[in-house]
Amino acid sequence: MTGGLHVSNLTIRRTGDKQRAGPVMIGPVSFAAGGGSTVGLVGETGAGKTLVLRALMGLLPAGFEMAGEVQIGADAPHQDSAALRAELGRRIGVVLQSPFTAFDPLRPVGAQVTEGVLRRKLMSKVAAREHAAGLLRQMGFDQPNELGKLFPNQLSGGMAQRIAIAMSVMPSPAVLLADEPTSALDATLRIRVLELLQGFVRQQHAVLVMVSHDLGLVADFSQQLIVLYSGRVVESGTAGELLARPRHPYTQALIACTPKLGLDGGRELPSIAGSVPSPLQRIAGCRFAARCPIVTERCRTEEPLLRTVGGAQVACHLAEKALARHD
Repeated sequence: MTGGLHVSNLTIRRTGDKQRAGPVMIGPVSFAAGGGSTVGLVGETGAGKTLVLRALMGLLPAGFEMAGEVQIGADAPHQDSAALRAELGRRIGVVLQSPFTAFDPLRPVGAQVTEGVLRRKLMSKVAAREHAAGLLRQMGFDQPNELGKLFPNQLSGGMAQRIAIAMSVMPSPAVLLADEPTSALDATLRIRVLELLQGFVRQQHAVLVMVSHDLGLVADFSQQLIVLYSGRVVESGTAGELLARPRHPYTQALIACTPKLGLDGGRELPSIAGSVPSPLQRIAGCRFAARCPIVTERCRTEEPLLRTVGGAQVACHLAEKALARHD
């Protein structure tokens, strides 16, 4: 693989003692994305999306460990968190859900945008300032030098998010990881921020991995979708195919719950009954069985494995039946 991002059999476990590893919480997750493309990780709260993203950063919380391989471009695969952390700020950029957590409240934002590349000696001071000014102009700021004098408490949420993106893309990373980057923004800014992220990805031939609970929004900006449920990949494939012909009952339910323009104002938006089980919970069969409308006894006793159904990967014993019901 000469470019892009390749993730193979990524799993996340609770750390056990030296003799026995803890149970698998998340995974396995595998995908390959070429430069200039976006991968969307979607699912409800508790699906494990953010833990997958943190594993790709090498920043899992204490008490967790990853296994599997993460390959950036033609580099040798990284197999542990320490190797991935070493890539942060150089080959891997991060856009956080709350942009204000990316800033030091006691320093002007201009110095913070250039800090990463200067510390790693990736640019001279003059080059870093010029590059930062150019990025901030791309983010819609007409006076980047004046903007750089402001402190984080003087920024609106939309301003902070756009500046945080500029900070993340300063070193032109090969991989950009975004955790719910638009959840705190209004509808207009949400689209604007996603367009800015997409613009960087195309210009730099980078890969964007974006986490969101909003399937409809992510699908509009992604080439690939990975649907997570309680720590397991239940369906993955191209965005267009998954939206048009979802094979898993959970994916179908997520799509049904997505608000649509022109929806009859008197009709209640569907919801999925029940809640997502914890990824730590031991379940013999399909983890979605308790909420599935077409569940069978086999679903309750035998965990489905990912298999190919009509060009997509799906973990469902009844994928063909689900697809026929949808069509």
